[in-house]
Amino acid sequence: MKIFKTIVLYSFLTTLLVSCYQGDQADLIVHNARIYTCDQNFSIVEAMAIRDGKIIQVGPEREILNGFKCDHIIDAELRPIYPGFYDAHCHFWGYANTFNTVNLNGCQSFEEVLSRVTEFYNNNQTEWITGRGWDQNLWTGQSFPNNDSLTAMFPNTPVLLRRIDGHAAIANAKALELAGITAETEIEGGQIEVANGLPTGILIDNAVDLVIDQIPELGQAKKLDLLQKAEQKLFEQGLTTINDAGITGLQREDFIKWYTTKQLRIKNYSMLFPEDDNLDYVRENGEFDSSGLHINSFKLIADGALGSRGACMIAPYSDSVKHFGTILRSAEKIENIAKFASNVDFQLNTHCIGDSANRLLLNIYQTVIGQTPDHRWKIEHAQIMHPDDFKFYEYLGVIPSVQPTHCTSDMAWVEDRIGKARAVHAYAYQTLLAKAGIIALGTDFPIENISVLETFYAAITRKKKEDHAGDAFHPEEQLSRQDAMLGITRWAAFSNFEDKTRGSLEAGKDADFVILTKDIMTIPEAEILKTFVFKTYLDGEMVYSAE
Repeated sequence: MKIFKTIVLYSFLTTLLVSCYQGDQADLIVHNARIYTCDQNFSIVEAMAIRDGKIIQVGPEREILNGFKCDHIIDAELRPIYPGFYDAHCHFWGYANTFNTVNLNGCQSFEEVLSRVTEFYNNNQTEWITGRGWDQNLWTGQSFPNNDSLTAMFPNTPVLLRRIDGHAAIANAKALELAGITAETEIEGGQIEVANGLPTGILIDNAVDLVIDQIPELGQAKKLDLLQKAEQKLFEQGLTTINDAGITGLQREDFIKWYTTKQLRIKNYSMLFPEDDNLDYVRENGEFDSSGLHINSFKLIADGALGSRGACMIAPYSDSVKHFGTILRSAEKIENIAKFASNVDFQLNTHCIGDSANRLLLNIYQTVIGQTPDHRWKIEHAQIMHPDDFKFYEYLGVIPSVQPTHCTSDMAWVEDRIGKARAVHAYAYQTLLAKAGIIALGTDFPIENISVLETFYAAITRKKKEDHAGDAFHPEEQLSRQDAMLGITRWAAFSNFEDKTRGSLEAGKDADFVILTKDIMTIPEAEILKTFVFKTYLDGEMVYSAE
């Protein structure tokens, strides 16, 4: 009798288990992996099951394999898996447009700039010649050039070549003529350099826009083609979400159309420039969150860049003792934008490089949002801080959004620019993290390379990628590997109000993940930049494979 009851009970349990097994269907199972979930406990698991683009379970190998029916099972062969990477500050269109312009990154002289421009024009008979990437800090003398050679070489074709940071440019005489720029032209928040009574062609901050406004818009088909090329390059880096740090009203409409029709797929947290068209749109429509495009913030630019001495400083530049940099809008205008953002329940993310700009904006944040809970307003860059101002991040709950490769790109000359005392509080990522509790990491591409692995490496080493044996720039400000990983995953998602849907590999969240060839959490630092993306998945679908 006991044997009969045991058989009956066993049969019942078997039937129940088979019934459950048959009911739990998965579209994809990934197993035999080292999966960094980036959850609250930074758990590491072996396998995960995915259905309808969402993670339905993570856990031990046998539990996942035995718990679900699935026709598509991937053996990761012990490779590491991480949540899909975020770039918490970048410029999607700016990067896409590099496929249509002269690449001037790494030029070691202005003569090399001219050579690249000539080669580009010989192969591309364009109405305008545009380019980006030159950096006078790489040249002998580190001085801005003038436009004499550009004007002589291209007397009838307008040329605009933007500095690597985008906050300065050189234009030839034809471009200045089309923009109506003379030695007498003045513009708020910008500078037109003049020598011997004539413009030199060097334009700083808002003055650059006078020329940009004259450049004809590309056609819709061409713009989409460039963006799709850029998108695929980003997938190759393991990126599944980007924070697009500033889009116009026209770009907003294009993105809504192209995301809604699935012609763009990389998830995009777009920050709107606070121009009239965007303000009107938000006033009427509020937040947009659909098809991978999320619009819930404004991008404000408070000052310029350090490399072009446009960053606004409390004390003058160490290498230009009468120069303080520039605030690009009055404090009153900035506060009005902040109040508008608060009134429509939008996040405000502000570009602040110099310590004066950081102080101004943190004080305005304090006035406008005070102790408002969970506002998630950000300071973008937070590059040079006065030591008295770190406290704002602690008691206001402001989130720092920083770019570690800016530190390693600038480290060779930053002390000359601002002096050793101020450099101690520059790119102070560990201090910012200690005060804010989280930190979001990005690249600011196309200013820097699109590589997430370079971001991770720079955050934990603060060394140039070409010189691992060299000195770190203030190593006390290095981030741990765990914090750097959270900065490109869960914390970046939190900073966008997206932590409920992505940023970690947990049940119910988007199945966005990346498989690398090596485990960057454990390998020697020098091996990180020898690591590659093996596969990238978006909503459970492979969008890049190195195979």
